[in-house]
Amino acid sequence: MRRLLRPLRVLSLAGMAFVLCAANVQAQQYIYTNDNVAGRGNSTTALTVSPKGVVKVVKTYPAGGKSAGSSYFALSPITSAKTRLGSCLFVSNGGDSTIGAFQMNLFDGTLTAAPGSPFSDGVSGAQHFGVGLAAGGSLLFAGNTNNNSISVLRINSFCSLKLLTQVTVPGSPAGMKVTPDRNYLIAAYIGQVDSFKIDYTTGSLTEIGPFNPQGSAAGVEISCDSATAYFGDAAANTQVEAFSISSSGVLKEFDNFTNKNGQSSNNVMLSVDGKHLYVSNTMSNQITTLSVGSNGALTYDSTVKLNKPGLYALGLATGTSGLDVFVSEQNNPESIGVLAANGGTLKEVPGSPFHVMKNGSDPAGLTAVPSKACP
Repeated sequence: MRRLLRPLRVLSLAGMAFVLCAANVQAQQYIYTNDNVAGRGNSTTALTVSPKGVVKVVKTYPAGGKSAGSSYFALSPITSAKTRLGSCLFVSNGGDSTIGAFQMNLFDGTLTAAPGSPFSDGVSGAQHFGVGLAAGGSLLFAGNTNNNSISVLRINSFCSLKLLTQVTVPGSPAGMKVTPDRNYLIAAYIGQVDSFKIDYTTGSLTEIGPFNPQGSAAGVEISCDSATAYFGDAAANTQVEAFSISSSGVLKEFDNFTNKNGQSSNNVMLSVDGKHLYVSNTMSNQITTLSVGSNGALTYDSTVKLNKPGLYALGLATGTSGLDVFVSEQNNPESIGVLAANGGTLKEVPGSPFHVMKNGSDPAGLTAVPSKACP
């Protein structure tokens, strides 16, 4: 018996060490970008983030298609999804309406192209304002900005994609997001906003709107209870509109926050605890923080000017801890700003912004992996 106990104890300790090692590796924060280099094949760059917020390039991978060369400021041309077999990364190629699909290795951040990648999103030709992406459950949604349509694709084994259907929409989709309860796809057309009931069996979308906001809604964020949608407006100042989402998917505006501290407000992102809303002031290269009340209404907290040489503040992302806020900054070279979050205050970390690659100042997207997730 004693002879058996010792090997078992060794195996147990080894198993514990493996679990601890895996946990530590999984805690590594990665960022992936859609580089969107004008006049070239598109690519995605993998980066690591240190505990102090220092960003370091790991490797750049070809996305298999052509870059759009430009895009809407509120567009999210890159997203990730978890499947039964692992984690996937999707990168849109606006130059030829395809989507690069990758399997992610979360132990070292490396990527492996999915068999058959890139995949057509059902539209031919270039989408000069980019192709926006949003993932929900087993489906990936692609917003075709030149064709006023949304394509629905099934996420299959090893991150491959299959086109299911394509829906014509009333405007050019800039921002899109699936509600955390996965019932609805919410979209903004730089003007009207919309809601679609999702059928996960067939991939069909049933339109419930559109609805008319007071401003030009562009970016989208949704509360974890799936009850509130926030739209960042393309406006001269900061303008964020809050809509309730009914159980039947109807959107109804209840708050229109405006402020003169920043110029434009295309991208919006809730903090991990849902108590603050971060707004990228694109044209003034700032981030504004708003407090979210118990009823979802917004009040002003603070505005921080981003360090040079950043030019425009674009997409926002954060990890599971929410301690760092990442912002894609349009510049040449493309840059990522990192800000430490402390309640309603953001402070840029030393060395920020961090260079990624030369891309001719074209708008680039980013996503954090692992990203913040609702309970």
